[in-house]
Amino acid sequence: METESIKMKTVKAIFIFIVVLYGALVNHAAEAQEIGTLNKEAMAKLSNWIGQWEGEGWSMDESRQKAEFTVVENIQKKIGGMAILAEGIGTNKSDGKVGFQSLGALYYNNENKRYELKSLLADGNMVLATAQLNDKGQFIWGFDVPGGSIQYTTTLKGDTWHEKGEFIMANGQAFTVLEMNLTKLK
Repeated sequence: METESIKMKTVKAIFIFIVVLYGALVNHAAEAQEIGTLNKEAMAKLSNWIGQWEGEGWSMDESRQKAEFTVVENIQKKIGGMAILAEGIGTNKSDGKVGFQSLGALYYNNENKRYELKSLLADGNMVLATAQLNDKGQFIWGFDVPGGSIQYTTTLKGDTWHEKGEFIMANGQAFTVLEMNLTKLK
């Protein structure tokens, strides 16, 4: 009889554990839905980015050598609109060779209340950049580098994309290091 009582207590304890665990999972799922909704709303503000873009631009390296390029940007909505995947390929005008390849995953980090961009380059470099959408509709993103920071400002108007990259020194002085003008193809 005592063995049955121990078995009943064990079953009861397991049942209570399962109920508590289930409750925690349901609560977590409800919170995840709220986070997903907020994420999707923030990402919807960038829906005009989606498509195939082509154009030209120039960049400047550390030695202030300017290089002109053509660029193709393929931008897709992913995971139900929760993220944007952007793939860029730039070809040097001087020799026709691929000068850069980039892949970026852009999402809204609800916990930090900001956009974030994980940018990966074919040369092995990568960065996690923070970003914002200002009241003019410009998308501004950047990251710290030795001696200052890099900041990119993207302005979309209809089917045109203008992007300007700046190196901002620690003293606040800024130098343009990149400019691109793209047109949306589809």
